[in-house]
Amino acid sequence: MLNKEGHVPLYIQLKDLIQEKIESGVYAEGTAIPSERELCNMYEVSRITVRQAIERAVSEGLLVRRPGKGTYVSARKIHQPLERITSFGTTMTGQGLLAKTSVLEAQNAYAPAKVYDILQVSKNTPLVKLVLLGTANSQPLAIYTSYFRPDIGEQMADYALEWAAQGRAFSSFDLYEGMSHELRPVVARQTFEAGLASSMVARHLRLGNPAVVFVVESVAESKTGVPVEYKIAYYRADRYRFSIARKIGT
Repeated sequence: MLNKEGHVPLYIQLKDLIQEKIESGVYAEGTAIPSERELCNMYEVSRITVRQAIERAVSEGLLVRRPGKGTYVSARKIHQPLERITSFGTTMTGQGLLAKTSVLEAQNAYAPAKVYDILQVSKNTPLVKLVLLGTANSQPLAIYTSYFRPDIGEQMADYALEWAAQGRAFSSFDLYEGMSHELRPVVARQTFEAGLASSMVARHLRLGNPAVVFVVESVAESKTGVPVEYKIAYYRADRYRFSIARKIGT
């Protein structure tokens, strides 16, 4: 209960109690917490105190307000360490989520000019474009758009369509397991930044417009240093949290 004689403000104490109930599972992910009036009665505090506590919890990402519906427990963020690349399916399964990948597009297509330069392919050559949508517990989380060199692209697209039909969860890097060792990537050069979702990305990820997403560009290289894939991925910023351990020093 709240200590009304203590030095810690009541709204902080109430926020901490709400957080404890979330972490213990009393308030489950995606469910509504008691209304402001109910919280006032439960803890014998003013409406102002309750609102301050909820606002604090919202600012910390514990709760989310849904106009006309109430206040709900936020979905748990997916933790994605950056020290090593893991597949979409492995990441989701490791966090207790039921994952699936759908193929939105698999076809020959011309790419932006910079992709040809990256993949070291003539600009007159159609590449194989593969667009994947990753979902977990039926919620869309990420979209991956890949361009492959022509010598491997069709096979990669075939693998993707086959795996999606089987209901598997995967990202493009998983598809290389059926390729020869010479073509399998051993390193991915990546950049990370925040960006605004395009209308297509926002629609498939079920986001409002405008919406901020994590944008990750990757170039996969084989062990001989040949770039085999260019990929740009869009992750829901409200569901992902990336982390990395970095050395300190010059």
